[in-house]
Amino acid sequence: MFRSPTCTPADEDAARSLAEIAGIDLTKHAKAMFRAGSDFGSKSAEEIFNQDFKVFHIGQTDFGVAQISAMTDIELDEARKKIKPYLGDALKSNSIQMVFVMLTNIMDETTYLLPGGDGADRLAEEAYGAELSDETYELKGVVSRKKQLIPKFIAALQR
Repeated sequence: MFRSPTCTPADEDAARSLAEIAGIDLTKHAKAMFRAGSDFGSKSAEEIFNQDFKVFHIGQTDFGVAQISAMTDIELDEARKKIKPYLGDALKSNSIQMVFVMLTNIMDETTYLLPGGDGADRLAEEAYGAELSDETYELKGVVSRKKQLIPKFIAALQR
């Protein structure tokens, strides 16, 4: 739906051209794809967590960031409830100090950041100046791990 800062005009042009060739409604198709990807009911916490998880090494700090995208906060809350108890296992199995889960509402362009591990709260607060509420940090306008979250984490870790 072309909302990510990683989306380029060339990406949008290509998608529109291909949608025309395929005879599909791009918006309906995108919504159907997001709905299919946010069906968390039949997936385990580990499956949900690992569908988009990356580890980062910044100086002496090793942390991981998973991103789960959905179209509603209800779907994201379902994922959060499943994933929260899994964070300890994720820390151990990946040998990292901190872990974060980006629960991203595509329609509202908001991420609810779920932290885990020693120092995770401090890093989120230093990077964003946000306050913890209902186990997460609300990051309005943040939808990209690569272009929005990681650069702020790097800056906070280098202070």
